[in-house]
Amino acid sequence: MGSSAQPKPGVLLAEFLVYLGAELQLSAHTVAAYRRDLEALLGRCPDLPDAAGIRAHLRDLGQDHAQASVVRAMAAIRGFFRFLHAEGLIQSDPAEGLLGARTEQRLPKALGRANTERLLAAFPGSAPLDVRNRALLEVLYATGCRVSELIGLELGSILDPHEFLRVIGKGRKERLVPLSPRARATVDAYLRDVRPSLAQRSRRPTDALFLSKNGRPLDRARIWQVVRVASQRIGLSVACSPHALRHSFATHLVEGGADLRSVQELLGHASLSTTQVYTHVDRDRLRSVHERFHPRG
Repeated sequence: MGSSAQPKPGVLLAEFLVYLGAELQLSAHTVAAYRRDLEALLGRCPDLPDAAGIRAHLRDLGQDHAQASVVRAMAAIRGFFRFLHAEGLIQSDPAEGLLGARTEQRLPKALGRANTERLLAAFPGSAPLDVRNRALLEVLYATGCRVSELIGLELGSILDPHEFLRVIGKGRKERLVPLSPRARATVDAYLRDVRPSLAQRSRRPTDALFLSKNGRPLDRARIWQVVRVASQRIGLSVACSPHALRHSFATHLVEGGADLRSVQELLGHASLSTTQVYTHVDRDRLRSVHERFHPRG
């Protein structure tokens, strides 16, 4: 977000509902059910509830609702706060552990390397928006940016001549992430050939790096749409999202031998425990090495 002030709960709920529909492609019925569950929680106070407030709400809900309704509300609440925390919209997750340790330990989805390459090549044309979309996808995968961080990128975020990207993450913390030569080349083509003409279409000048066809800063719904269209073009059988590219970025680094501390820094995780979800990749790599080289592997 452009400001350190926390957005209003209604705004955060709207962001989450867009995520459910645009990225997860849940049915309108499911999205409406989540909306009702979360409006019931958020209507209790003007601010986001803390962990005690969430527990109190669920206790009250259990007094006059069926168990199935309470379970669904728990899932909606957990998904809502997990999303807000992952996107850097809140600093801590008050609903962490709400569904139990076993349910919480879900490994992130990542694309294989071949599918990643196909996805990045999904917009091969020379049309202005194809050039922009290629640059957008390359930056997502090359840097592991969250959608909220990508939205916050400005012209000054690209540091010359070091070929680094200055990313503003959670808590307004700044980190530097290297731009690969390929990503930098696509961004250079976009800045040279496309962005100036897009910028002229808006009466309100902006320093935002990625612009819409009308010259306005891209919003998260449009970024999700770009990724979804790319995945449809190459016929991916699984849902793909900007967050999947972030997970692919981290997974491929660990598969290639990167240590978790480095991955933590590149992802902008405050704690190594958050990055340790990728240790399963490192274990698989070590097991493969052991099987190949140990006499009794």
